[in-house]
Amino acid sequence: MTTQTNDNTVVRTELEVPATPEQAFALFTSGIDRWWNRAHHVQSGDLKEIGVEGHVGGRLWEENDAGEVCTWGRVLTWDRPREFAFSWLIGPDWGVPAPDAAGSRVRVTFTPTASGTRVVLVHDQLDAHGTGWQSVRDGVGSDSGWPAGLRRLAAAL
Repeated sequence: MTTQTNDNTVVRTELEVPATPEQAFALFTSGIDRWWNRAHHVQSGDLKEIGVEGHVGGRLWEENDAGEVCTWGRVLTWDRPREFAFSWLIGPDWGVPAPDAAGSRVRVTFTPTASGTRVVLVHDQLDAHGTGWQSVRDGVGSDSGWPAGLRRLAAAL
């Protein structure tokens, strides 16, 4: 696995997984509740479920144990099994995003290799979050951010 932060507004993480692009794409998207870190949520209480609506314009959402649901992203690209991109609406306060929250972009590509699939995740446009955007970059780029997420994805495969 490699993780890089480029030009200060981009975090790139990649990993090869022992699965087909179709399997990796499906788990990353419709199977997100199987690999997502349960401690990573923006609402109070415990994370009950997290999901992705599988179409351009669809929501990335979470539900807490009180039944409250919030949208924290929007699907920008749905090109199964090659590419999935979404807006990341969670800002520097790491709280529930406002309906008009500015978003950075997360783009995930799934490329076949001789032994599986190379999953490349690029989280860019981080400065769109405004003042304090560096804390978003530092959080998602830390070892417990996207790198841990891709390791959890690989373990779930």
